[in-house]
Amino acid sequence: MQAFNKRNDSIDFDRVVSLNNGVWWVGFQDKESGLRCNPYLIIEGDEAVLLDGGSRPDFPVVMMKILETGLDPHKISALIYDHYDPDLCGSIPNLEDMIENPELKLVTSGFSQMFIRHYGTRSQFFNIADMGYKFTFKTGRQLEFVTIPYCHNRGSYVVFDPQSKILFSGDMFGTYEKVWTLFYGFPDECSSAGSCVECQNDKSFCRLPGYLDFHRKLMPSSKAVHFALKKLKGIPFEMVASQHGSILDRSSVDVLIKELESCNDIGIDQVQPEE
Repeated sequence: MQAFNKRNDSIDFDRVVSLNNGVWWVGFQDKESGLRCNPYLIIEGDEAVLLDGGSRPDFPVVMMKILETGLDPHKISALIYDHYDPDLCGSIPNLEDMIENPELKLVTSGFSQMFIRHYGTRSQFFNIADMGYKFTFKTGRQLEFVTIPYCHNRGSYVVFDPQSKILFSGDMFGTYEKVWTLFYGFPDECSSAGSCVECQNDKSFCRLPGYLDFHRKLMPSSKAVHFALKKLKGIPFEMVASQHGSILDRSSVDVLIKELESCNDIGIDQVQPEE
């Protein structure tokens, strides 16, 4: 995990960051906010898709980084949204104006469509169910959609890219915290000890409680999270790119999955009856 953390050493967070296989992080380091939002761009041949494009205030930075890749925005064929929150969808009208593609697709779940349209969208919606839970580029490269209902809304899903082995997890495996790096891996002690409670090796700040607390506050119930984990841990991803927080390696996500599987106080399950 320490090698994964060292990926931050040479990164200029004010620039676009290449992950691998045509995948780019086009977010930014908001030092004033603990809720960092991470849009991702996938360029495949002469086509591209943008995942969870960000809020309206974020739009100038996101678009600047898209242009920095050398991509003509007209080449973006789809905007993919795993749920309907404004921190993901607020910039849709701005993106539509810049992309100017009459065939631009707005890809999301059927449940989310009725909310996303209230952002003033003009492009045609495409339901992931009608697409067979896959998006196919002109080259044949595919993205897979895996539903995780109620994590954190009824229509939520994740996106898996088999070519890059990246799981774009939306709000799952995210966190809210002031301490941030783009890449993060839990110390080796977390995976070998079986329970990451504190960083034993150098007594550094332990980030695991923040991840668990984020899920307790954002997800509706333990049942919803446990149901999602059963589906997600079987996916052969090597990296998780969440909407909030840091990009995690597989071993770190396995630690997080184990801890979340033992949590029974998520969402409504932590609410105590009123006296």
